[in-house]
Formats: sequence, C-alpha cells, structure tokens
Amino acid sequence: MNTSCLIPVPDLGRLALNPRPSPRCRDLLVLLASLCLATELRCQSSDASAYTFTTLAGQAGMGGDVDGTGASARFARPQGVAVDAAGNLYVLDTGSETIRKVSPAGVVAPFSGVPLDLQPPRSTVIGTPPVDGDATTAEFSGLQGICIDKNGNLYVTDGVFVREVSPTGLVTTLAGGAQPGPGGTGDGLGSGASFNSPEGIAVDSSGNLYVADASVDLIRKVDTTGRVSTIAGFPQQFGEIDGTGSAAHFDNPVAVAVDANGNIFVGDASGYTVRKVTPGGVVTTVAGSKNNDGTADGSGSAAQFYPMNGMAIDSGGNLFVTEANNTIRKVTSAGVVTTIAGTSNVGGTANGTGAAALFNDPYGVAVDAAGDLFVADYDNETIRESYAASDSEPSITTQPADQSVAIGSTTTFSVAASGVPVPNYQWLFNGSFISGATGPTLTLANVQADNLGTYSVIVTSSSGTVTSNSAVLSSPGVAPATPPPQAASNFANISTRAQVGPGAQIEIVGFVISGPPGSTEQVLVRGDGPSIGAFGVLGVLENPVLTLFDSNGNQIDTNTDWSSSPNAAQIASAAASVGAFALFPGEAGVSADSALLVNLTPGAYTAQVTGLNSTSGIALAEVYQVGTGNANLVNISTRAFVGTGAAVEIAGFVVHGTQPTTVLIRAVGPTLSTFSVSGVLAQPTLTVQDASANPVATNMGWSTNSNAAAIATTAAAVGAFALPSGSADCALLLTLQPGNYTATVSGVGGTSGIALVEAYQVQ
Repeated sequence: MNTSCLIPVPDLGRLALNPRPSPRCRDLLVLLASLCLATELRCQSSDASAYTFTTLAGQAGMGGDVDGTGASARFARPQGVAVDAAGNLYVLDTGSETIRKVSPAGVVAPFSGVPLDLQPPRSTVIGTPPVDGDATTAEFSGLQGICIDKNGNLYVTDGVFVREVSPTGLVTTLAGGAQPGPGGTGDGLGSGASFNSPEGIAVDSSGNLYVADASVDLIRKVDTTGRVSTIAGFPQQFGEIDGTGSAAHFDNPVAVAVDANGNIFVGDASGYTVRKVTPGGVVTTVAGSKNNDGTADGSGSAAQFYPMNGMAIDSGGNLFVTEANNTIRKVTSAGVVTTIAGTSNVGGTANGTGAAALFNDPYGVAVDAAGDLFVADYDNETIRESYAASDSEPSITTQPADQSVAIGSTTTFSVAASGVPVPNYQWLFNGSFISGATGPTLTLANVQADNLGTYSVIVTSSSGTVTSNSAVLSSPGVAPATPPPQAASNFANISTRAQVGPGAQIEIVGFVISGPPGSTEQVLVRGDGPSIGAFGVLGVLENPVLTLFDSNGNQIDTNTDWSSSPNAAQIASAAASVGAFALFPGEAGVSADSALLVNLTPGAYTAQVTGLNSTSGIALAEVYQVGTGNANLVNISTRAFVGTGAAVEIAGFVVHGTQPTTVLIRAVGPTLSTFSVSGVLAQPTLTVQDASANPVATNMGWSTNSNAAAIATTAAAVGAFALPSGSADCALLLTLQPGNYTATVSGVGGTSGIALVEAYQVQ
C-alpha cells in the first residue's frame, strides 16, 4: 500500500511511494539524459539540407591520449578519419602520432603506432626510412590523411611517405622517401619515388591510391605495385587552370575523394574550388570560383568556399567538405553546394542541427555506406557524427534462448537487435542489473546454482527502448538458488532537466527510500551542468552545488566538483556500474559537476541543485539506486523554475516490463502557493511524448479532462495532495505501454514561474 510524506526543505509537496521500484532505475539515467537533452537526437534524412551532429567520443577542450568510452576518451588533435564496413572509425591522432579505433558505440582503443612521447629521436634526413612493424612497434611522425579499402586496409600519408596499415595494425611503407627531383617531381617505384607534402589520400575500387601533394600542387597516383606517377598538375605552378594532365594547375590541393567510376575530386584549398579529375587526367572545376572565398551556397561557380580541410564521397556521388571556417558543406554530383552544418566563422562545440551545430576547425571527414558522417573536430579534440538515416526504435531480431547446462560448465546468451542509432545493451538476472553486462552476448563461466534463473536484456538508444523475452538458465536436477520473479511492469523513476537560478529558482529533487527498519541503500545523487554540454545543451550551469537534506531539514552532505571528493574513485565506479554517462573531471570554482555517493536509511530526502555564487544555467538532477539490499529507491518529484525555450522543465521516465501500466503525471503550478511557494507558474502546460517524440497527451487545467473524477480519486489513492477543482494545474492519467517517455512543463504564452513535476505509478 502506498503512503506519502511531506518534504519540508522547502515545500515540495507529497511524494507517492512505490513499494517495489523497477530494477531499471539502476541503469536508467544514461537513457534519460538522451531523452531530456532534446538536441542529442541524431535523426536526419539523406536529402535534407541540414544535418544533426552529436559527439561520438572525446571532450571539447580536454585533449590527451586516453582510451575510454564517449566523453571519457581523450584525443590530441585528431585530423583524419576513415570508416570500415562494420562502422568502426579509424582516427589519425596527430598529437600522439598514433591511429586510434572508435567502435560504433564510441569505445576508443589503440590501433597502431607507438605514441610520440615514447618514440626515440629520429633522423630528419630525407631518405631515412620510417619505422615499420606491428601495431605496438611501428612509428608515425607526420600523419596527415587516411583512407580505407574494401578489404579493411588503411593507407595514410605520413611525413613524406605513403604507408599501409593492415587490419591487424601491421605497418609497411609503400612509397616515398627519395630526394625530390627538379621542381618537386619525384615519380618512381616505392622508395625511389618522392613526395613533398602529401596530405589527402583516397583509394579506388581496384586499390589504386590518389594523393594530394599540396605544396607542389600535384595529384599523384600510387598503383598496386607501389609505383608513383603524376596524373594532373604542374609542379609548383599553382593556379586554377582546367586542362589535361600537366596543363592543369592546382592551388594547394589538400583533400581528395574518388567515386565509383574512378573520377577524383580535389579540394583546392587556396583556390577555394572543388575540382574533378577524370581517369584520363582531364581536370574541370565542379564548384566555386578561383580566388573568391566565402560561404555562399549555390550551383557551380555561384558557390563560394573557404579553405578546405577534408573531403569524402558517398555512394550517390555526393561530396562532403569540411572548411576552416567551421562549416560542413555538401556538393551534389551536379555541383549544387549547400551548408549542412556549422556557422561560418563561429567556433564552438555545440551539438545540434544545421547552423546550431558548432565546430572548431573540423578536419577529416568520412561517410559510411548508410550515409552517416564522421568528422574529426580538430581544435575541439572530439569526434563528431551525424546519422543520415532516419532514427528508428530498437527492434530485437533474435531473442535470447533458454539454456540447460551442467553445473561447472560455460554458457552464452545472445541477442540480436537493429535500430538507428546503434542500440546499447544491458543484461538483467532475475530482473536485476548485471554490472558490466553491456554487449549483445552474455557469457557465464563455471555455472553454479546461484546463476540459475531468468535472464533478459534491455536494448536502448535515443530512439527508444525494448526488453527481450526472458530466457531461463537451468541445470538438470538442480534447483535455482534464487527463484526467478514473475514478469511485471514497473514504473522507473524520473530525472529532470531545468533552469537553475538564484533564490527560489533553484532545482529541488525529492525522493524516498523504502525498506525495513535498519536497512540501508547506497544512492548516487548528481547535479550535472558542464557535462551535459556534450549533449548539445547550451547555457549550462557551469558550477552546480549539490546539497542533500533529510526529512527534518538536516544537511547530510554537500558537494561542488565531484572529482575533488575523497571518494571520487568510488563515485566514478558507482556511476559506471549503474550505466550513468561519465562526468568530466572538474576544476573547482571554474567548471565542475557535483555528485554524492551516500548510504541512506528508509525515509524522505531532498536534494537541492544551486549555482555557485548564485550563478544560473541549465542542470540535470539525477538519483540512482546503487546497492542491492532490502531498501529501495522510489519515485522522484522535482520543483524548478520553468522558463522558455531550452529552459522549460523536462522530465524523463520509463515504463519497464512486458505489460502496460497506469501512470499519474502532474505539473503543479498555482497550487504550490498553498505551500508558501512564491512566483509560481500561473498556467502550466503538460505534454507527454513517447521515445519517437510522438505526442501521447497534453493538458492545460486538470479538471477539464473527461476523466477528472478518476484523476482526483487516483491522486488520493496514491497519497498525492489534492488539486482544487478548476485550478490551472495539469494532470494526466495514462495507461502506457513499456517504453520511455518525456514530460515537458512549459508556461502558456511563454510565461515563466516555479512548477512541480510529479509521476506516480498507479498499478
């Protein structure tokens, strides 16, 4: 039976107690973040004029050579990128002179090369061969461009060499190193050939390589035997002259791409044009006009470019060009140029669509078979991505199957799922989160009676969530140590993103721990500001202060800059175990998220998120159940200031299980004044959407609903305080299928004020 309590610090209202919260609350917030942070959505059709970009890996302004997942990884001046058939990305990390590998899920790992700071001194005399070898012994010293062939072999321009890297990371030198001939020419075989400053590189379907030798204004070819020849351009005779072979002139060609017909496209950086070279060496200008820089969209010579950095081509013949003025341009096969992302001469690190996406010297660009783009954001030291395919909810194509094995043996459960973006996985045992079990397979070694029971997997992405069928692990003649629970649907708790300001405009989260006397529960509470900027949120709270109170108003703990806490390692470990996105290491007093890891007895608690020195900004408040004891974390309510635009109040919640459940959702404004709250939101609007942003229901004035009587009865049954009949407060009583949802609270007519968002599971 549900009970209720009044949270007194300050007047927050009554919270319903859910006697048995879903185990999903333990890994929920990584999903909720993508729900609440609306600009994180990556949907984009391939023929749209603007693309939506997000950050796949790395953290802006925090360079280095650190492996990890997503924002926890670090890059040092990433320059070139190439993508293989499986969606793995290969990054030239020029600050460390290594090649890094990034999985579709954003997991960054070493691929090939000894980091620069571990390399011994090397001779700079031309002709000194580079150090070839396997992934752990080969050395690079001037990485510029990268491409990949149909067999997964990488080719890179490195100093004055062209080198090959096998799928296992083995490095060999194909060509270059000889003394350049008169005027910069240097055709020949292998080490008998020379390059001056090879930058962009591309490969055709036959394995021939094409290299932009920038400083001598040539386009070079390296055939499959390693023989180098010049196919277009006159050495050190720069210009924008169309023609055949040496009759054509280029002006600092830095980028190349090759289409299915063997045509080579060239980014002529100082000429501000895109050029085309046929297999016969005939050069024409596709778009832009010589020495006429700018960011004008249009066809052919009407278009304008700034100096280019990188170029890639998709299967339809569309070119994608990165420019030094922080834009991404698209050039169709007909020469029509559009700006698909970024704002000319405006640097930044914002995720978003079109001009709202900001870059800081975007360099290498790659495109996969689906039309998805990947960009090395050089000065931000991040890898950005844009999905060209429309987002689709995860769908399980192969369910996990029952297994019957002997005690002591090894068994594997597996699931297959599809969806855009690529979904993530979380396995559960008897309905409880399995720490670290985040892949499509789950292997259990040395099976014991404690392992027997029911296994399932939650498949999630920013497009939605789906739970697999349950699979039973059994052993002949052996009873499970823990009987599997009956399948049910549960309401998973909410986290809330809101504008935080001074005074009464702080963010206040109430939550309840239920359980038998003497029990405790470990809880992770976070106030996120700077780290949510990686999800494209602008105007974040740069230095949130998190303070935790008990039901009597006594302060339990407070934090500013989680990474300076004595238990920072435990906080990071707890966050990883519950599937929370990683918080950036902070800088106290400058920019830092806050977090507390505490053991709590049953009771009601309040967490306040404020800004250091009364600063303002958008923050995300989160509460996670970390422990697995008898005490349980139950529903959360959040009181916050509701503004306009990105400053509205957004809550995410999940219905987990196999059956629909009834949920009461409320947005309380005017009635808060009866709890001595001033400056309330006079007329809130409550809108609930599903994972695909489809509207589920909306309300302005709860008693105008056809089921107003049922809403009032249900509110009383779950212990919620009464809303006066005819008040402008909002409420919705909904029966929802399992899945993830967002509830947005805004003010009618763009008005602002303080509001309370609540969600109660009814059955």
